[in-house]
Amino acid sequence: MNKIVKTLNLIRLSMFQMGFGLMLGFVQDILNRVMIKELLLPATIALGLISLKELMAIFGVKVWAGNLSDRKSFFGYRRTPYVLIGLVCCVISFMLSPAAAYEVKVGGTAFSQMLPAMLTDIGLWKLCIIFLMFGFGLQVATTAYYALIADIVPEEHIGKITGASWTLMVLTAIISNWNIGNYLKVFSPERLTQVAEIGGLITLCFGLFAVIGIERRNAESGPGKEKHSITFAQSVRLLSSSPKTLQFALYIFISIFALFANEVVMDPFGAEVFGMPVSVTTKLFKPTMGGTQLVFMLLTGFLLSRIGYKKGAFFGNTFSSIGFAIIIAAGFSHDMNLLRIGLVVTGMGLGASSVSNISMMMNMTAGRSGIYIGLWGTAQSLAIFIGHSGAGIVRDVVYTLSGNHMLAYAFIFIIEILAFTASSLVLPHISKEAFEAESHAKMTEYTEAAKAR
Repeated sequence: MNKIVKTLNLIRLSMFQMGFGLMLGFVQDILNRVMIKELLLPATIALGLISLKELMAIFGVKVWAGNLSDRKSFFGYRRTPYVLIGLVCCVISFMLSPAAAYEVKVGGTAFSQMLPAMLTDIGLWKLCIIFLMFGFGLQVATTAYYALIADIVPEEHIGKITGASWTLMVLTAIISNWNIGNYLKVFSPERLTQVAEIGGLITLCFGLFAVIGIERRNAESGPGKEKHSITFAQSVRLLSSSPKTLQFALYIFISIFALFANEVVMDPFGAEVFGMPVSVTTKLFKPTMGGTQLVFMLLTGFLLSRIGYKKGAFFGNTFSSIGFAIIIAAGFSHDMNLLRIGLVVTGMGLGASSVSNISMMMNMTAGRSGIYIGLWGTAQSLAIFIGHSGAGIVRDVVYTLSGNHMLAYAFIFIIEILAFTASSLVLPHISKEAFEAESHAKMTEYTEAAKAR
């Protein structure tokens, strides 16, 4: 009976990201496309706004939240309170975002007049605050959630939970985008706002159901998952003075950049290169590329204990590169059938690579789940921030110089191919054993220094 309860709790835990799949799918695909195509915001501004959600991690929120959840508990719980605080922040800001987007006035402004217009646009500043709030909640909630997984899930099952969690997240994004696409066939700002309000409430319900009761009160650390009480300043010094730690952080940065730089440009790509309306882009890109991605996320998650993280990541990198090359060819030839093939191949690669890398992150903790997952998450968020905002800048600059939408998107996809290649080159140099030995040595150094005082 106890084993059945544990299994059901793990299934519940893997459902947490379903709500985030709904929110991120809406923000990064639908709201993003509406801001660029319907509201005529430059991609630099639209994608820059969306990437603000990662800025909080770059400023240290993930490391801070991870370290704090290692050291401070509320009512006997170390991870759950942080998950819930982050979840509530995300839901509130998400529900406010569509209405705020329609208050932005700089759409269609000439490039030379853009900066003065941005500085005086109250709607733009309001939307900035909303996305920063969303980002704070996202970073706190996901850091504590991953640390909770690392705490309670045996190492041999982490790949399965990660695969299931990310599969459910992508599946939710696909299903919700499909239904939203049907609802928005009759498009209006009011309908867009209604979608966000209903989606926010659904996300809150998913989150509460997934995490309430999972963490045992006043639970002791399991074998190999011991905690060390160090200050935030000490944790930053620990991370910055460890070459193996920084090497893995660099690997995560490159890999996540490659994985996520595309996700905010696919719907605008379909709109501007192939002339697709909102209802078509929402039903093509997520169901085709995302559908294949979720199948390979789940498949890879269950095979990781046999094939290993590195083989899974290398397979993903290779197929992602091939897939983006096919998408480039499809864009220049305006071939819809070739585009669908490219989306399927890319989805295979993204699915395998994402689960392999996220699972690797959760295993590279050396007994300090919160602080290390905070660091890996910071590298991840920096990569997503640069990927999202950089994609907007590349799109605008190349299009301004060439007047060719396809050439602009091709540059973005080529950069991703190069990033996947670089990730494969760094991958063989990653060693969990060397990282753990270095981490334990550094922790011993800090402990002895504290005793000496």
